[in-house]
Amino acid sequence: MDVFILSLFLLTIRGVSAQTVIEPQNTVVLKGSQARFNCSINQAQTGMIWLLNGRLVVTIQQTEVKISNSRFAVTNLTSPGSYKWEFIINNVVRGDTGQVTCQILDEVAQISTLSVQERGSVVIIDGNQTATEGVQKTFQCQAVGWYPEPTVSWSVNGVGVNTCNNNSVAQGNVFNTNCTLTVTAAKSSSVQCLAKVPAMSTPDSNTVFLTVVPKASTRDQTILIAVTVAFSAAALLFLLIVLIIICCRRKREKSSYEEEVRRAQLQAQHRSRARGDGHGHDNRGYARDGHYGDNYNGGVWHTNQSNKHQRAYPMDDYNGPRNHRHLTMV
Repeated sequence: MDVFILSLFLLTIRGVSAQTVIEPQNTVVLKGSQARFNCSINQAQTGMIWLLNGRLVVTIQQTEVKISNSRFAVTNLTSPGSYKWEFIINNVVRGDTGQVTCQILDEVAQISTLSVQERGSVVIIDGNQTATEGVQKTFQCQAVGWYPEPTVSWSVNGVGVNTCNNNSVAQGNVFNTNCTLTVTAAKSSSVQCLAKVPAMSTPDSNTVFLTVVPKASTRDQTILIAVTVAFSAAALLFLLIVLIIICCRRKREKSSYEEEVRRAQLQAQHRSRARGDGHGHDNRGYARDGHYGDNYNGGVWHTNQSNKHQRAYPMDDYNGPRNHRHLTMV
């Protein structure tokens, strides 16, 4: 700073003898990039200083160069008839915004303006969408973390659309901007949201796609209804047939079971009759040895229980008492 004051003092005494030029006059760059300035005079000189926002950062005396910070650098571009140096600021930060001053000894200081801006992100939060022809769809774009407030716009199939409702909110030292677009689905299209600040030569963008489905015609709807009804009727008929088959099987199984029960009962009854139901019968044709019943008369006997006459044996073959056993059929 003392050098700068001394230069102004010497300039006041000696007067202006040459023209100092600084380029560019105004520089806008993105945070993290480089800022470059050229300072020149049309006659030979031996010294130059650079100041950033009033703070001395570079001193050049003949061939000796002093730099206060590693982010700063200078390049000697001097040629015959032109004393010229380039001042470079690497990895610029928001705090670098302000004045950049070039001072050649014994000459008037030249000032340029530096503006540092920030690039944020841009995204369409709705993503890809599908809509029926003629239906309106809404897309919302968010540009977050920009400085200064970004310009947000839309394009559909590469054609700019101006219908964008911007809504920006400052958050700390950056801006967040929302932009909404409403379109009527006419055909499948690419939808693009673009955001930029003056330091950018081309905007950042995010692209999604709108797929448009044609409206169904009345004929198509009729065919769809007919197919649906036919399918439903076929399904109902199939279900009815299945139910009938199940019912018939169950009825047949029940009949078979009842038939088996009746058959088993009849077999049990036949076996019971064959055994005589557990009771014996008198054999009235039996006579003990030497005895022929209660009343015997000439080979014919009578019982007290019956008036029937039964012949015990043939009379012609009788030669005396015999033992007889008679078979009783049950």
